[in-house]
Amino acid sequence: MRINKIYLEASFVSFVIHASIILYLLGFFYFESQERSLLSKPIEVSLIFQDNVKEIKKNNSILETKNFKINEIPDSAIDKKSISFDSLIPSISLNDLIAEDKSISTDYEENQIDILSSYIIENIQSAWRKPINIQDGLVCDLRLSINKNGRIIDINLIKSSGNLRFDNSALKAVQRVETFSFLQDIPMSIYNSNFRSIVITFNPS
Repeated sequence: MRINKIYLEASFVSFVIHASIILYLLGFFYFESQERSLLSKPIEVSLIFQDNVKEIKKNNSILETKNFKINEIPDSAIDKKSISFDSLIPSISLNDLIAEDKSISTDYEENQIDILSSYIIENIQSAWRKPINIQDGLVCDLRLSINKNGRIIDINLIKSSGNLRFDNSALKAVQRVETFSFLQDIPMSIYNSNFRSIVITFNPS
């Protein structure tokens, strides 16, 4: 009987503790603090009636007209002539534009041909091996047949220098180059008219 009484007391205490915790979590023991006023300090408010507002606006308008003076520009001072750009732009006919475009295109092609020709000469000269004990100032002419990919498919000596070793060294230099790879990207029209078959005057310095 003694044990049952202790067990009941312990159960009651446990129930009270758990009930208190649950009520606390539900906000049962929350008390709101005193309501606070939105304004901590009083604000002085002066009321302006309708008549006073009108008088203030009137005074402000008077001040504005006194401080700022608007200068009107008379109509006679404004130049009413219309502006035209026709006199600034020269009249160009369609034929003139076509001729100018052709001239630019021709200049570009000629410049490109000169650059490619100099590349060909530089490549051949860099591949040339000068024969031993040979005189300076020798010149020979070579004809090269080149396909669209820049590969040399045929070499012919069309004018000899008079020195067989020099002529052979020129032919071997071209054979070493074998391909002008930079020619494969040029337009077909430039290739057909300028690089399908070329004549090189071989006179390395």
